[in-house]
Amino acid sequence: MRRLRPFLVFLCCVAALAAVPEPKEHFGFSPGDDNKLVDYNELIGYFQKLQSSSDRIKLVPFGKTSMGKPMYMAFLSDPANLAKLDQYRGINRRLALGLASREEAQKLSADGKAIVWIDSGLHASEVAPSQQAPHLAYKMLTGESEEVRRIRRNVILIQVPCINPDGLDWIAHWHRKNAGTPYEGAPLPHLYHKYAGHDNNRDWYMLNLEETRHVTRQLFQEWFPHIVYNQHQAPPFPARIFVPPYAEPLNPHIPAPVMEGIHLIGAVMKERFARENKPGVLSYWGFDAWWNGGLRSVPAFHNMHGILTETAGTGPAPRSYAARDLPDRFGNGIPAREPSVFYQRPWMGGRWGMREAVDYMLTADFAILDLAASRPSHFLFKAWDLAQSNIELGRKGKPFAYVVPLDQGDKYSAVEMVRRLEMSGVTVQRAKAAFQAAGKSYPAGTLVMPAGQPFRPYLVDLMEPQKYPEIKTGQSGPTKRPYDVAGWTLPMTMGVQVDRIDERFDAPLDNDPDLRTPAPSTDRRDNSSFLATIDLLKKGVSLRWGPDGALLQEGKSPDFQKGVYELRTPRVALYEPHSANMDTGWTQWMLDAFRVPYTLAHNDDFRNGGLRSRFDTIILASQSAQSILHGTREGESSAGSRGGQSRQRPEFSGGITLSGLAAIEEFVKAGGTLITFDTAGELPVQFFPLPLTARIRNSSSSTAEGAETPTNGFYSPGSVLRMTVENGSPLTAGMPKDAYLFTTGGQAWDINLLSEFNKGDRETKALVRYAGANLLASGWLSGEKTITGKAAMVHARHGQGQVVLFGFRPQFRGQTFGTFKLVLNAIYLGSAKKL
Repeated sequence: MRRLRPFLVFLCCVAALAAVPEPKEHFGFSPGDDNKLVDYNELIGYFQKLQSSSDRIKLVPFGKTSMGKPMYMAFLSDPANLAKLDQYRGINRRLALGLASREEAQKLSADGKAIVWIDSGLHASEVAPSQQAPHLAYKMLTGESEEVRRIRRNVILIQVPCINPDGLDWIAHWHRKNAGTPYEGAPLPHLYHKYAGHDNNRDWYMLNLEETRHVTRQLFQEWFPHIVYNQHQAPPFPARIFVPPYAEPLNPHIPAPVMEGIHLIGAVMKERFARENKPGVLSYWGFDAWWNGGLRSVPAFHNMHGILTETAGTGPAPRSYAARDLPDRFGNGIPAREPSVFYQRPWMGGRWGMREAVDYMLTADFAILDLAASRPSHFLFKAWDLAQSNIELGRKGKPFAYVVPLDQGDKYSAVEMVRRLEMSGVTVQRAKAAFQAAGKSYPAGTLVMPAGQPFRPYLVDLMEPQKYPEIKTGQSGPTKRPYDVAGWTLPMTMGVQVDRIDERFDAPLDNDPDLRTPAPSTDRRDNSSFLATIDLLKKGVSLRWGPDGALLQEGKSPDFQKGVYELRTPRVALYEPHSANMDTGWTQWMLDAFRVPYTLAHNDDFRNGGLRSRFDTIILASQSAQSILHGTREGESSAGSRGGQSRQRPEFSGGITLSGLAAIEEFVKAGGTLITFDTAGELPVQFFPLPLTARIRNSSSSTAEGAETPTNGFYSPGSVLRMTVENGSPLTAGMPKDAYLFTTGGQAWDINLLSEFNKGDRETKALVRYAGANLLASGWLSGEKTITGKAAMVHARHGQGQVVLFGFRPQFRGQTFGTFKLVLNAIYLGSAKKL
């Protein structure tokens, strides 16, 4: 019997492996095959089948998407590890939060398992990551090499097969509709996320999106992975994959051991690609280590190794490239055809499709997993060590804590800011009694965020102003652009008072901060006043704005009869183009967040006219006048398509046309309100007779690599600027005189109408101006004299109606709570009756 035992064990293993279905057996094709895409139900159906056939996987739902689909994560490891998931989660949590003593940490590090997170499909139009997910799971469950066995023994892999389920379905079904037609390859005519589209990877500190919140809970409250690997598909051509190290500049708040660990992981990946004879691996390009806000970058501020790869993509269809199709150099000057330190083995062309992309992704997957499996105790103890270092550094002071008083004008936004920080694992406490700090008295209920905490880098980075380092080519060359934005200081963008306390103080603090959303206020300094307004209007309560801007309620406000505007439920049209405009999506998010009724209006709604009878206000989110008017015309190559030219379907072609423009002007002249954000202001400035002269014409987008291209010397790659507000207008009610705005380029205007003509139906006023001095608050700005003191928000009468132009995006990514009320004031004014 003893002789038979190994044979019986072998037979049991063979039987178990035979029961696990291969991807092709489930889908009818192998994901990654040309011109075929798995959708979300099919993908999760496969993982459910894996769970029913193997004890090496546990599939768990962890939330719902913005459209209500369930989100799943799969735990893959040895059965013995999966049986003790709660124990390993507890070990990892205790280490990541620095709760253990050194002796206990050493023991727990020896007992625990390395936790690796791999997600797929965040950017749904980058189709290969979700198609590789079944292959990764199958290899993890059935592989019997020494490497895979070691991974299962020492690592708990948390695999999210698709982190954007709604987007995967939209993209997959759109492809199936168009495959084999003249429209194959045409871009999806709407965002691949309900609100954010590509910006779903720009929400990782703001946490506006349901998906972001669910993932954040797993990362920073539940599991604290040592490696967070986020897959994408947009390297510079002709590279086949980008891997770390990241490009300059380096954010100084990222702990040095974290960045060195990221470099190590990148080196391990590159070495594996070289051993597998897979060329075209690029590093140190574009994707920088400065920005805090992406799925790979936020973990680095939480002592975790955030890894980004960008694998070449062509969409579902393959392409072939000849050597003559390849450029000589990348955008940063590195040779594309000759070996270099960060591009050692150039890719010289050939076939490329999803199959090749999937193979490269699997190589990266197993390079990461093998490293984690070979050093599990190292990663576990390192997490504890970093947490302890941050706690000790914060306790030394400068800063010692950040204090958020709740007796401030916009309590709603203050609580929203702190809630988001707490969701990301930041320790927040509430004062149980009054206390003093830095010579100032604070009442009971004040919120305190101590700097001595495990994720100190994350807290400090979001609270403090950014100073973007000007890295130049040579002594006097142009400054390198940031990958995304240059500044993001939360108290500034959200309009929240936060006091930095440098020296130690004592206060009675409760570890339960009680961050429930406050009841809506009627104080117009508070953003929640707009929630109170819509709720009362829906109940049929009569509301007015007083001459001082106060919100007056019939039967409760003594000065109700003195009101100058009678409020009505808004009737808003938000233009939704067929070019998948993220700024439109974020506008929709803001309107939903404040429960403003609106209609998504499309090209035909404008072409057909009759706008004034249906709407009081039209909003044009940031988009060029050319794009609004003409979109992608039928027969033109569609912008944003991958892998060559494509043709958009006729029903999604074109823009509002000149007839739609005429309808908008007719709408305004008849008493309607037009609101424009940033570049959309080009439309009324160019085509209405408004007395405005543009001072800058600057793109709102940035590229991953290169230098600034300023207009009149001005360039803002995404920074927080100071602004001066003209109080006394219903459009600026509730705003402080001195405040902050966020701009990624923006507009600035001079009013060129002589004072004797600036009245009546031509009256034009600057309600917000860029500050006259000390303009930059956080980030980077070039050529500030171009816009210093210029108009940043303009109210222009036109006929019986009005145009409200914002030279910036006041709802940028749902992050700029400090300027939301400027938009909401304009919306409610557009529907109000002047008394």
